[in-house]
Amino acid sequence: MNARLLRVLHLTHRWLGTASGVLILAWFVSGLVMLYVPFPKLDTDERVSRQAALQPDALAVSPAQAAAACPGKLRGARLAMAAGRPVYHFSGADAACSAWADTGEAVIVTPELALASAQAFMPGAKLGTIEPTLRDQWTIYSTYRPHRPLLRIPVDDAAGSVVYVSSRSGEVVARTTRFERGWSWLGTVPHWLYFTPLRGDDTTLWRQLVLWLPPLALLTVGAGLALGLQRLRLRHRYPRGQITPYRGWKRWHHLLGLGVGSLTFTWLLSGWLSNHPFGLLEFSGLPKGAAQRLAGIAFSPPENLTLLKRQLAAAPGGREAEWYRFGGRHYLEVRSPDGSQRLDDQARLAPPIPPETLASMIAAIEGQPVAQAELIHEADLYHYGRRNPVVLPAVRIRLADPEETTWYLDPASGRVLGRVDAANRLHRWVFNGLHRLDFPPLGALPALREGLITVLCLLGAALATSGCVMGVRRLRRRRPSQGNARPDQV
Repeated sequence: MNARLLRVLHLTHRWLGTASGVLILAWFVSGLVMLYVPFPKLDTDERVSRQAALQPDALAVSPAQAAAACPGKLRGARLAMAAGRPVYHFSGADAACSAWADTGEAVIVTPELALASAQAFMPGAKLGTIEPTLRDQWTIYSTYRPHRPLLRIPVDDAAGSVVYVSSRSGEVVARTTRFERGWSWLGTVPHWLYFTPLRGDDTTLWRQLVLWLPPLALLTVGAGLALGLQRLRLRHRYPRGQITPYRGWKRWHHLLGLGVGSLTFTWLLSGWLSNHPFGLLEFSGLPKGAAQRLAGIAFSPPENLTLLKRQLAAAPGGREAEWYRFGGRHYLEVRSPDGSQRLDDQARLAPPIPPETLASMIAAIEGQPVAQAELIHEADLYHYGRRNPVVLPAVRIRLADPEETTWYLDPASGRVLGRVDAANRLHRWVFNGLHRLDFPPLGALPALREGLITVLCLLGAALATSGCVMGVRRLRRRRPSQGNARPDQV
């Protein structure tokens, strides 16, 4: 290797490593934590399990009548209970809005209502004082925007819970525990730089950081790999039969770099590409207007209160009901801890949608013929679950186009579960494969996959730690009084 190039590589690796070593170490440690402790989030199943049972007899106004209390264009509606009363929760373009289903009046979220909602969500627990907050460390996602400001209520329980109530609808929209918050400070927060000042309404600085910090780390690792291979001797070894000329921390850094340096590079690269820098690795979404064409009708709050009561009577024990559309008709999905039931506009159980029906609609949306439409009962390489269970059975529709575009839909509701084309397949293998080791046969062996990721993250953390130690020592060391440092002094 050219002496000048070798010198440049040494200086690049030394000083970039000194600057980015802690960041690389934090990424490995936080990635390992994220494998076992996800960021706090209230999912639908937990929300439904903590709600009171619906009371159809208490309904006095239809969703259409109650919607008059909510200005603006509405996109959807749910029925639930709050403070012992039925309430319609409407979703809009900018903000959530709710109206009582027994009077039609708009819900005004008072401190008493917020505390009652929190108490119903955490029965028997002692609640603290309401603390209004626009956003905090655990409510940075844009999904909370329609509910801001949030009402933060600490709970005096063994888990150290905190619940967040929407100031717009009065429902609990988030819950965190001491365990989740503590580990997330070592997991998701540093891994994705999810610090509150960076994730406000203006995320420009956050986007610049996730765009430019990984390339610096990649340059550090790339230079280290080149140097590590250049200093490696397998045939003509160093004195005492050593394959590395280094001792102490440098020796461990060299050997660890040879062992997991390539993994570190691909892991950093795939993580960086997941943010689609400069348009790289972007995946495609649904064709424009696809959701509307599948629905076949614009959302409008139902007017028939008698039908709603009949639908709820046909699905007793429901705790939440939500309207959805498919093929030009409105349906009602009634959820309970035991599962969901879907009722049509005649209060009958909605039968599964035949694959042939879905296939004809997808062909019309895509403008391509269908090569295969089938009902699958097992996950495949592109439709599977990890933290959340996969929806099965599912309808898989493969088109006869050059990219073999494939759709996955829920036959129970017609909901799109996924769409895979060439761009999405590339993203799946580069990010899920390289970054999460999510490929056969590890995908079918979760314990082995998690164990392997744990070991590799620990090795990567050890590599970064050795670099950090050498960087600190280098900064503390006095500059040599004469002569230049040898190129091998990394």
